Amino acid sequence: MQVVQIRRIMCHTALIASLSTSLALAGSPPIHSPWNSGANHSPQTPAMARPLWAYLSDQPSSKIIQCSVDPTSGMFSNCSDSGATGLSTPSGVVFNRAGTRAFVLNYWHAKAEAIQCTVNPTSGKFSNCGDTHATGLSGPGSVTLNHNGTWAFIVNIRGHNITRCAVDPTSGAFSNCVDAGVKDLKKPDSLTLNPKGTQLFIADWQTNKVTQCKVDPTTGKLSNCAGTGATEVNKPYGIALNPNGTRAFMVNYSKSNNQVIQCTVDPTSGKFSQCGNTGANNLRSAHGIVLNAAGTRAFTLTETKSGKGVVATCAVNPSTGAFSNCQEVGATKILWPGGITLSPTGA
Repeated sequence: MQVVQIRRIMCHTALIASLSTSLALAGSPPIHSPWNSGANHSPQTPAMARPLWAYLSDQPSSKIIQCSVDPTSGMFSNCSDSGATGLSTPSGVVFNRAGTRAFVLNYWHAKAEAIQCTVNPTSGKFSNCGDTHATGLSGPGSVTLNHNGTWAFIVNIRGHNITRCAVDPTSGAFSNCVDAGVKDLKKPDSLTLNPKGTQLFIADWQTNKVTQCKVDPTTGKLSNCAGTGATEVNKPYGIALNPNGTRAFMVNYSKSNNQVIQCTVDPTSGKFSQCGNTGANNLRSAHGIVLNAAGTRAFTLTETKSGKGVVATCAVNPSTGAFSNCQEVGATKILWPGGITLSPTGA
């Protein structure tokens, strides 16, 4: 929400084949592989005070689970099905800036899809879900929108590329989907835009690199793609920026180096420097990260020793980027979430 992509793809058939059995056996976690680890979220500019919700792409059940989030402690409660329909192994989720429309990627489907749903601003529930008619998708794992919601950028894990689609802000339909032209990607897994929408950052777990591209805000075209110079990343399965785009956080999936790495971001060049461990602890097979709008709390997808998917939250020091007081949030109704995002109007 990034598999050991090899494990992700090769194990997927076994996951689907054993799904009904896994769900029927109480206490038996489903066979899975960590598929989207991406942090999928739109620039969060609160327009009004609304509850803060987290949305988890639960892949074994093919549901988006919605949970209330305590903005102070980060703990989850009242987790339930969001009401999204037409899903098949969902991965990335992203909202338009108003929080009235959600876009969900179906990673594994007869035809890889991007689904759109209407979002009730009061309850946060999804309805009226349907195909966006996006084309050119192959194992889509992570999606982000530009500030105006007119361009969508999608990571294709199996396709080893980025798809760019024009988005109709009124209907939510995608059109003119093309390969964005980013070269030398092997297993890209997650991506995010800077707050201005002028730079796109792509984490590739196979090359252990983060690529940065310039974005034309009008045409959505990418150019001048190059490595950011990020160091200490080891199978990065998720990337997120702080609210002003000056600090990047990457999740290392590697079992020998399962850390959250932070780097300083040059707002002009997009280059990374001064990379180091945030101090997040008790992570196991971590594969996704998202920050709240204030940049004071991070949420990370991780696993228990038995392989059950859980969510952890850590307090974030906005000045240093250091993580502290990491703990499980108490999410329920989930088996193994492959992606996480927060409602865009939450504080």
